[in-house]
Amino acid sequence: MGNKEQLNKEKNTEQRVQEEKKSTKKGSSSKYLKKIQELEVRIEELERENQALKEQNLRRIAEFENFKRRKEKEFLDLLQNANEELIIELLPVIDDFERFLQHANDENQNVESLKQGVELIYKKFMQILERQGLKPIESVGEEFDTEKHQALMQIDSDQHESGKVVDEHLKGYTLNGKVIRHSQVLVAK
Repeated sequence: MGNKEQLNKEKNTEQRVQEEKKSTKKGSSSKYLKKIQELEVRIEELERENQALKEQNLRRIAEFENFKRRKEKEFLDLLQNANEELIIELLPVIDDFERFLQHANDENQNVESLKQGVELIYKKFMQILERQGLKPIESVGEEFDTEKHQALMQIDSDQHESGKVVDEHLKGYTLNGKVIRHSQVLVAK
């Protein structure tokens, strides 16, 4: 009988182990199901967050494109109207020239008064340009400088040293310190 009892004990033990496995499986199963549900919830949250970030990114891209277009339009407007101030300042000079042309046809006007009128217009015109940064390059009597001068020819001169500018054929100008037209000059040999 010892063997039968032993066999029954083993059988009972085996049954208990299997029942425990089943209950463990059920517990593990519910544990795994719970974990799966938690992960599914987390996936949904991440998908919503991802979608929100995509929408936010699209809005920012659209805002940036609008900003870029606005800045390009402002820049084009600035370029188109950059000379507006200068033109407005030059309008009185145009008015003066028109008045001069009207009076130039009068037979009562003498040459001297016409000359004085043109000189006044010229001075007003140069003052406006100087306020904008235009300055004439002083050349006669100065040392020849390739940065400012363009030599047309060299001539013999008793009054000037070699390498000095003797005469100016065409006046040069700088605009805010930058040479925009070289003076065309005659240089002493």
